[in-house]
Amino acid sequence: MSDDNTRAEGIEALTQALAEVSQHSLRQISVYIAQPLPALWNSTPALDTLRRFATERAMREVRLLFAEAEGIARDYGALVALAQRLPSHILPRQMAAEFAPPASQSFILGDSALLLFDSGERPAATYTRSSQHLRPLAERFADAWERARPISEIRALGI
Repeated sequence: MSDDNTRAEGIEALTQALAEVSQHSLRQISVYIAQPLPALWNSTPALDTLRRFATERAMREVRLLFAEAEGIARDYGALVALAQRLPSHILPRQMAAEFAPPASQSFILGDSALLLFDSGERPAATYTRSSQHLRPLAERFADAWERARPISEIRALGI
């Protein structure tokens, strides 16, 4: 997937594209989940990619911004469990209702790579390393992230 724009269709291809994004990121991966896709976010290879990215080096974060957090533990149980195990690296938040979302569709954004999901029913996305798409989306994500609320109800209890 080294072309400027590459299609990824199906969970296996999306997982491979997620790995590409993580390989081209130094400090942070930003994820906006507008439409549910539990098949990806509960898959072992995708979770392993996020865990590996977050723990390979110090000071790394995976920022997860959910358009809607209702049912997050039910729909994204494996992802929630990972966030509970790595609470300083995997950071879930919910969009502020009064603030415009960063995009109309889900995406995964790294330092120099973007995976922009289709808005349809099929699990598919476009992978790109074009900076003309990265910067504006990164700025909109940062604004939305600052206004979002932490999803503290999924925090693991230290019992």
